[in-house]
Amino acid sequence: MTSPPQLPRNFLDEVERALAETRTGLEGQRARLAALEELHLIARSLSFELGRPVTVFDVVRTAVSSRERARRQQLLSLMRC
Repeated sequence: MTSPPQLPRNFLDEVERALAETRTGLEGQRARLAALEELHLIARSLSFELGRPVTVFDVVRTAVSSRERARRQQLLSLMRC
């Protein structure tokens, strides 16, 4: 059995802790949103170029360099977490 988290003696400390946790969560959501927006642009462009629905393999395979391929894989990882 776990005990409830201990509240700080100073309410300001509690508020600051909650703010820090929320900011951390928002930063992660911002990164995910940016990744999704970029993947959306890539997928739309590819779909138009190929004239068909695209797959995740198309997104990775059509990268022009190994560096771009790695970047797209990183974007996909952010989307799927």
